[in-house]
Amino acid sequence: MKIRIVNAKSINLNSGFIRKISDTTLKDENLSYRSVSLIKSSVQKGYFLLALDKSGKILGWIEKYKIWKDWWGLSTLYVFPEYRNFGVGRGLLIPMGIKDLRGKNIFAAATNKQVQLVLEKLGFKQVKLTELPFMVRINLMLVRYLNIKGLIKLFKIRSKGFSYFVKSAQ
Repeated sequence: MKIRIVNAKSINLNSGFIRKISDTTLKDENLSYRSVSLIKSSVQKGYFLLALDKSGKILGWIEKYKIWKDWWGLSTLYVFPEYRNFGVGRGLLIPMGIKDLRGKNIFAAATNKQVQLVLEKLGFKQVKLTELPFMVRINLMLVRYLNIKGLIKLFKIRSKGFSYFVKSAQ
């Protein structure tokens, strides 16, 4: 399967598909909720990457976002079930998500064991949330979870056991 990674800003991502992404983040038990407005903002800033097949069909996505100063986050990695286990997320989306963040500190939270292993292979170290700089923790809450659906979903996911990872600036 030939797959290419594109920045969502470079294609005409319609509002119906943005709504589908938001709905997916609400329904999938491994994802943190992302509102339509948050996704639109990420797309407009060029922070949303898509995996496309040769016909242009969307197979999955990953979002990166600015947290604070030189701290960035990776979030919302998702691959449609029928395209899983082909390396779309592990082999393409995650590496492309961090490619242009060299020299930055990168934060990621994951419940999926396969994703955790990929992060470690890419140089991420598992950390406790309390090890992050205070302003990074505050900004994570303010930027990412400042809506009721997001907070409710966060508490549900946390009960499953998040693991937190950081790749330090190089």
